[in-house]
Amino acid sequence: MEDKKYNMRCLLRDMVYLLVGAVFLAMGLVFFLIPNKIATGGVAGLAIVFHYLLGFPTGITMLVLNIPLMLIGLIFLGRKFLLKTILAIILASFFTDFFSINLGFQSLTDNLMLATIYGGLSVGVGLGLVFRGDASAGGGTILARILSQKTHFKTGQVLFIIDVGVITSAALTFQNIELALWGFLTIFIASQIVDLLLTGKPFAKVVHIVTGKVDEIGEHIMNDLGRSATILPARGLFSGEDRNLIMVVVDASQVFHLRDIVRLHDREAFMIVSEAREILGKGF
Repeated sequence: MEDKKYNMRCLLRDMVYLLVGAVFLAMGLVFFLIPNKIATGGVAGLAIVFHYLLGFPTGITMLVLNIPLMLIGLIFLGRKFLLKTILAIILASFFTDFFSINLGFQSLTDNLMLATIYGGLSVGVGLGLVFRGDASAGGGTILARILSQKTHFKTGQVLFIIDVGVITSAALTFQNIELALWGFLTIFIASQIVDLLLTGKPFAKVVHIVTGKVDEIGEHIMNDLGRSATILPARGLFSGEDRNLIMVVVDASQVFHLRDIVRLHDREAFMIVSEAREILGKGF
């Protein structure tokens, strides 16, 4: 009964994160980036290009472009993560078109520097909250996670390649190299805000978990996070007891979900989260 209540609290908390995150993401696009033709990376940036090139609504375009990526993610990513991601994508697409239809693309500033800074801040807050809700805003993040698991490329490298391609297409569409430079700055600002909202700047974390329920937690980690782990023998200096600990490397965006998993199985567990400056190997 206690586990069900805890799961429900976590679910409600995640839903709030997704809702508020989608609102911030849409505000950054509608009030700062779209009216100033500043393309972000990923699907959102591509949707901005299609909006000006073909006149398509940005929100609907984001949703349509994400559909094939969601279908691919259904095969390779966890169902729980993907369901939340689908909800985040739908909410972000809805609020983007809702704001644009009811308020119009009324930029709060025509100054490209201010639009870049505040657009990046708003998008970064939105993405960070969505990540805290154990989801993704879709787009390149889904593809990057899959490719990082199946190839030697790191998640950040895949996202960088996608962002460069999208912003390059925006520069060609708008025939303005300066807008592309502002777009790269927007991505940088947003990524820094995401890092601050999560648990530090490195894209990955090394987590050591001291617990008496190694098997239960380890199985939950593999099923929900899609990560393997290493079990290490340890001995308590004060108690002298022999016990095992779990060492696992996860994306920064997965730390909050990992914490929930550990708390669900063992409220007395001890977690140490440290930064991974560089990871070499499959999955990253």
